[in-house]
Amino acid sequence: MLNPRHILAQILIGIEFWLTFRPRYNLLPIMKYIKFIIAVFGGCLFGQLQAQATIQDCLGAVPVCQSVYTESLSPSGSGNIPNEIPFGQTCTDGESNSIWYIFTASEDGLLGFIITPANANDDYDWALFNLTNADCDDIGEDNLVSCNAAGGPGCHGPTGCTAAGVGNWTPGGCTGNGPFNALVPTTAGNTYVLMVSNWTGSPNGYTIDFNESTGLGVFDQQAPLLSEVTNLPQSCGDQTLDLHFNEYLQCGSIQSAAFSLAGPGGPYAVTVTPSGCSSPDDPTRDVRLTISPAIQSMGTFTLTVNPITDLQLLDLCDNQLVTTAYSFEVDVPIPETVNIGRDTSLVCAGDELTLDASAAGIGFVWDDGSTNPTLVVTDEGVYSVTVTTACGIGADSVSVYVQVQPPVVNLGIDEMLCEGDSRLLDADNGIAFYTWQNGSSQPTQMATSTGTYAVTVTNGCGEVTDEVALTFVPDLNLNLASEYVLCAGDTLVLDVERPFASYQWSDGNTQPVHFYTTDGSAGVVVTTLCETYEAMFETIFLVDPTLDLGRDTTLCPADSLLLSTNLPGASFEWQDGSTNGELIVRTPGIYRVVATTACNVLQDEIQVTYLLPVATNLGRDTFLCPDTPFLLDATTDVTADYAWEDGSKEAQRLIFDPGLYTVVVTSPCEVFIDTLLIAPCEVCDVYMPNIFSPNADGINDRFFPQSDCQIAAFEMSVFSRWGELLFVTNDPNSGWDGKKANEYLPAGTYVWSIRYQVVENGYPRQVQRAGDVVLLK
Repeated sequence: MLNPRHILAQILIGIEFWLTFRPRYNLLPIMKYIKFIIAVFGGCLFGQLQAQATIQDCLGAVPVCQSVYTESLSPSGSGNIPNEIPFGQTCTDGESNSIWYIFTASEDGLLGFIITPANANDDYDWALFNLTNADCDDIGEDNLVSCNAAGGPGCHGPTGCTAAGVGNWTPGGCTGNGPFNALVPTTAGNTYVLMVSNWTGSPNGYTIDFNESTGLGVFDQQAPLLSEVTNLPQSCGDQTLDLHFNEYLQCGSIQSAAFSLAGPGGPYAVTVTPSGCSSPDDPTRDVRLTISPAIQSMGTFTLTVNPITDLQLLDLCDNQLVTTAYSFEVDVPIPETVNIGRDTSLVCAGDELTLDASAAGIGFVWDDGSTNPTLVVTDEGVYSVTVTTACGIGADSVSVYVQVQPPVVNLGIDEMLCEGDSRLLDADNGIAFYTWQNGSSQPTQMATSTGTYAVTVTNGCGEVTDEVALTFVPDLNLNLASEYVLCAGDTLVLDVERPFASYQWSDGNTQPVHFYTTDGSAGVVVTTLCETYEAMFETIFLVDPTLDLGRDTTLCPADSLLLSTNLPGASFEWQDGSTNGELIVRTPGIYRVVATTACNVLQDEIQVTYLLPVATNLGRDTFLCPDTPFLLDATTDVTADYAWEDGSKEAQRLIFDPGLYTVVVTSPCEVFIDTLLIAPCEVCDVYMPNIFSPNADGINDRFFPQSDCQIAAFEMSVFSRWGELLFVTNDPNSGWDGKKANEYLPAGTYVWSIRYQVVENGYPRQVQRAGDVVLLK
């Protein structure tokens, strides 16, 4: 928890900082910064970023209302809203020791400015963004307009946009376009924000001069305008609408007294709520109006926005909003509840019944065109009325019955229906008594099963009875197999008899039962009122079946063998427990199957052997030194033939000379080729001269090792005859120039020592040597 004395100290330091080092013509930014210090370090500690924003944040940007701004002391850090500029999306190194500026162009033109550091050696970067259809959260490469991060010798000091500048993107360093970009074309009404970054980090400050701009109107002298009205009331009971202005207004200048609403059902009071305002100095472009009372009637309404004092509806440069009147329609009616009574009846024709809608509204239209609040009816029918009020419309209807005739009932003709279907039997005659065959007293009954349905209907005028017979055809539920396998001499009996069905076998038979004793293809079509079932099938009568998996066999590596039984109607069990009619072999072994048919049990087995792959490997390429023989061995575990490049046929071969050796190994399953490159021995010599003359004649001026090999891990030391160290180097190409401390040594003999590493035959070799060298003048 913050100490109150510490909070007060921070407030006083912030105020002293602004009043001492930041004089301005416009006091608005000063007041904003004081407000920020109090908000951050005071007891409230606002949680929202907008309430904590300073001029080092986009949300607290300084409004550009004059030509020149002098920043006497540059702040450090990046304000209270870090990472406002996504890394890598501008030419600058993010946001460092920044101050932000914002303005809305009042006319088309060219934006120019010059940032002049108080210290010419300070380096300032900057980035310009278009926020016309965006806000501070949207800052990035998508709305970047121009950017300059030039720095280094020749590029420190002034920077900005000028008529002599080049391009709109200058990365770090002192190359490319230099410290000045070209003037930036801008459009009237667009809003721009400029971030100035003190890359050097010094406190010396700077001056920014916008007089480079031409025909732009950067310094806002235009009155703000109401640009958009949304969330309009649509119906009675609505009470909010939203306003959007074409530029930012000062939150403290937005007062309810500047807004009024006129229209039917008034008078109305208007309360304004600015969006995102935590203090009077905050900026906003959006407000919400709350209407009290809520809209009372449909019609045309006029919203008037009219500042009545000099302190109302001011933009960031104290320009006042132009008085604006905005009209809109409230034309969505609210459904009204109308009730003219329940459905009823007249006992006799000519009786009168009065339908009354007078309690529901102020306007009435009946379905016969009359406009009275009541309607007198003397006959049966459906009677409707539409009622209107100031805010909506409603309707109701009522059914009126007249009992002057005996009931009429017609349940229909006797009928056959499909299983799962249903039929609604309707005997409804309005107000009457109903007695069905099952005791039901409802006007309707749902029939779902076979039977005779009867109803008696009675009202004040008579009684009538009717009945109907309904038959529901059951589903066929047939599922013949596609194949029937029997033993020779057996008889296949297929019975497809179903209620209300007809039959057509493929041989012309029309009986529900059919007999088969021979092989062949056959079919049947069974038809009812509701469906048709059609099936095709094969009849197979087994006569002494055989099972043969084939002869034992040998396969090459990676080959496979398909074992197939080909016995229709049989079940199978292989040695691994699988039950398919086929088995794929991929490994050696004995494979066995037992087949069970309708007539007998059969079994067979087969042994499958796999040849091994050729496994010849002559080894890695190597080196061969003189008088050292080398054995080439291509032996493999498989029976194979060998053929070398010199025509020899043995598996092994002794060689004495370097060269490229090739062997072809041929087995029953594959041909394998291997090669081996044997290179001559490598010997790396390093020569150390025994004399040199450092006399600057360009000949033998330095003492250093000489070799055709690559020398690594090198160290050379030179000593006097008395052991004094004169020279040390790790560069084999630099050498000793005969000096010590830039003074030539006298002629004579000197001792050297070297250590180095060379690579011979693919292997490193460490060497340490010593000797002497004569220095001549």
